[in-house]
Amino acid sequence: MRGLGIVRFWSMALCVVMCLGSANAQPPDKTNGVPFQLIDAPQQMRLVNGLREISGLAMASESSVYAHNDEHGIVYELSLETGDVLAAFALGGITELADFEGIAFENGRIYLVTSDGKIYEALIGEHRKRVRFNVFDTGIGSFCEIEGLTRGFEPGSFIVLCKSARIQAVYNKLTIYKWSVNDRLPATEPLLQIPFEEFLSEKEAENFRPSAIEWDEERKAFVVLSAQSRQLAIMDEAGSVLATEFLSSDFHPQAEGVAITPSGDLVIADEGARRSSGTLSLYKARP
Repeated sequence: MRGLGIVRFWSMALCVVMCLGSANAQPPDKTNGVPFQLIDAPQQMRLVNGLREISGLAMASESSVYAHNDEHGIVYELSLETGDVLAAFALGGITELADFEGIAFENGRIYLVTSDGKIYEALIGEHRKRVRFNVFDTGIGSFCEIEGLTRGFEPGSFIVLCKSARIQAVYNKLTIYKWSVNDRLPATEPLLQIPFEEFLSEKEAENFRPSAIEWDEERKAFVVLSAQSRQLAIMDEAGSVLATEFLSSDFHPQAEGVAITPSGDLVIADEGARRSSGTLSLYKARP
């Protein structure tokens, strides 16, 4: 992503969310208030071979993230300074195998979602240890193929992102569901549905395939990635799309994970292309 494009994107997003609260306010100066210190290239880190097919991110601490690949139930904690593995643990006495597509962390527990809508819950394990887990069926897999998970607005709630439709009602729409580990009831209706045509051109809509989602608590907005089109969209909790921006193919061959740090930094995980290693990219926030 080139610096100027990112500046325009985040200026627009931040101003819509934070600067337009008053009906009498003057149009904001979009050159001010950009939340990231952006340059042509992000800080980028190469990952271990086990994460060449990295598939999801969740914040572990102010300086680390949890990550996983898309086949094995192994959770890695990665340094945001070096990309090094700080710890790793596996789900199951024999490592659980599934099509894992997203990860979230809450209250000492890790949650992994599969493409068919099952959520795995486990306590954070010690390094190189194996942990027991629970599995819940969200019911969302009957509506769409799933490709992302993030914490929701309330404790115990999670946001599940659809990638591709399995029913007509979800077709050609950015669709997310809400599921709660507290009541564990199957989801029946989407939390948000936004037709692609409302925020994408016809050509962009053809290639937009959501691959990751993160709830940005500070800015009260969702950040959604599309790996296929290398595009990022940001929207408020009511579903109003605030801005979109393309990612540079130089840095983002296949963006599959996104996280927002407590200090407001943007973290993107990419699968390795042509057998190269996966990467973490960090876009710093302004002080």
